[in-house]
Amino acid sequence: MYGQFFMLFGLILVGYYCNKKGYLTPQTNKNMGSMVMRVTIPAMLITTISSIVITDQILKGFFLSAAGQAAMMIGFGFLMRFYGKWRKMESALLPMLDLTTGSLNTGFIGLPVTMIFFGQAGIMYMSAGVLALNLYLWSYGVYIISGKKETNPIVMGKTFLKGAVNPNCIAILLGLALAMTRAIEFVPEMVIGLLTKVGDLSTPLSLIYIGALAGSSGITQLFKEKLALEISLVKMILMPALAILIMFFVPASSLAKSVFLLSICMPSAVVVPMMVGQYGYGEKLSSNIVLWTTFISMLTIPLSVGLSHMLY
Repeated sequence: MYGQFFMLFGLILVGYYCNKKGYLTPQTNKNMGSMVMRVTIPAMLITTISSIVITDQILKGFFLSAAGQAAMMIGFGFLMRFYGKWRKMESALLPMLDLTTGSLNTGFIGLPVTMIFFGQAGIMYMSAGVLALNLYLWSYGVYIISGKKETNPIVMGKTFLKGAVNPNCIAILLGLALAMTRAIEFVPEMVIGLLTKVGDLSTPLSLIYIGALAGSSGITQLFKEKLALEISLVKMILMPALAILIMFFVPASSLAKSVFLLSICMPSAVVVPMMVGQYGYGEKLSSNIVLWTTFISMLTIPLSVGLSHMLY
C-alpha cells in the first residue's frame, strides 16, 4: 500500500514540477484535463467494465452504489444549506453551496485513484458513482442552482441530455452491455489493445493534472479565501464521517464499502463552478471550494484507504 501512496503523490509532484518549470501552462493543463475526461477515462471504463464477469451480486452492488452516492450527494447538500443559514450566508449563495459541497469528483480523480488502490474490481463501483454524479448534476443540480426556474419539462430534458449523455456515461453503459451479453468476445483484440493503452494513460495524466493545478492556483491568495476554506474543511471531514457511520448499517461487500468511502472523500466536481456561472450565482466561491477540497483530498484519500483496510 505504501508503494501505491508513493505513486499517488509522486505523480502529483511531477505535475507540480512541470507547471513550475513552464512545461504545463494553464491552457495546456486544461486541454489535458479535457482529454482525460473525454478520451482516456471512457476508454478505461469500456475495457475495465467489459472484462468483468457480471454476476447478480455485482450488478446489485453497482446500482446500490449509484443510488447510495446520489442519496449522499443530495442529502449532504441539503444539510449544508442549514450550515449556510447558520453562518448567515446570503440566501442567493445557498443553492451554490448545496450543489458544490454535495458533488463528488468520482470521475476525473475517483476512477484513476480507485485503479491505483483497488484495481479493476473497484472500478465497477466507482463507475457507479460517475453515473450517479452525472444524473445528479444535470437534473437535480440544474433545478436547484437555477433557483428552480428551469422547471419546464422540455428545457429540463434538453439540459439533462446535453450534460448527462457524455462520453463517461456512454462508456459505462457500453461496458455493461458488452460484459452482460459477452459481446466483448467478438471485439477484435487489436481494438481492445488500443483502448487499453489509451485507458492506461488516465491515472498518470489525471494526477499530473492535479499537481499542475496546485502549482498554478496561487496558494497564498487562496489562503485569503477563509470562507471557502472553512466550508471545504466541513465538507471533507463531515461527509466522510457520515459515510463511515452509514456503512456500519449497510449489508454490502467490503470492497463496495471501501470504494464508497473513497468516493465520499473525493473533492467537489470541477464542472460545478461552470454550471453555477451559467445557471446560478456564486461562481467564484464555488471555484475556491473546488480548489480547496482538491488540495484537502490529497490527505483524505490516503486516510480513507487506510480506514477502509481497518474497518472493512
